[in-house]
Amino acid sequence: MPSTRTTRLALVLAAALPFASLAHAAAPLCPATPPPQPAGWVAHVQQVNRSLGIPPDYAARHHLSIQPEAKDLVQVPRDVYGRKQEMVAPAAAALKRMFAAAARDGIKLETVSGYRSFAYQTHLVREKLNRGMSIQKALSINAVPGYSEHQTGCAMDLDTPGYPAADTVFDKSKAFAWLQQHAATYGFHLSFPPGNIYGYEYEPWHWRYIAGSATASSKR
Repeated sequence: MPSTRTTRLALVLAAALPFASLAHAAAPLCPATPPPQPAGWVAHVQQVNRSLGIPPDYAARHHLSIQPEAKDLVQVPRDVYGRKQEMVAPAAAALKRMFAAAARDGIKLETVSGYRSFAYQTHLVREKLNRGMSIQKALSINAVPGYSEHQTGCAMDLDTPGYPAADTVFDKSKAFAWLQQHAATYGFHLSFPPGNIYGYEYEPWHWRYIAGSATASSKR
């Protein structure tokens, strides 16, 4: 028969289990603000960015936060070029609902670019530098490696038939007007409007899913 002390210890441990689970629970996907990242990851991102010639204070000056690398990705509709595209599960589910709602309203949305790894983002910037583009110009087009919303699996570049992909003319489309009116209902938000504080060019095609920001009507 267990002693009184053993029984008391077991009760204390049992009571503590729910709090231990919360302490070790994974951070929610697609938060409005990214949580602090592990020191090793931060150091790696900073080292790669130094190798690209990115000023060490660039991120701070442009209000950028280091993003986590997405895991456990799921497929979403193939893009306008027929390539496979992926997002994290909650963002993919919200995208599916939004595409279906747009279709009911006579709007066809298409994917262009979803998840992009840190390595691929680095490649995009390095490729521009190798073509002779300045780092300032390259970073107005592509996100600083390690700071891209695409890296989180929560962002998607969108298009609609009849419009070139990743072009500002998209904001003249009925699809863009529909997104402006309805995207937030499904938790998607325009990240880089004209004159944004991040130093990026206007991107009417780039929409980011933020967990918990969708309204109840998104279930229609």
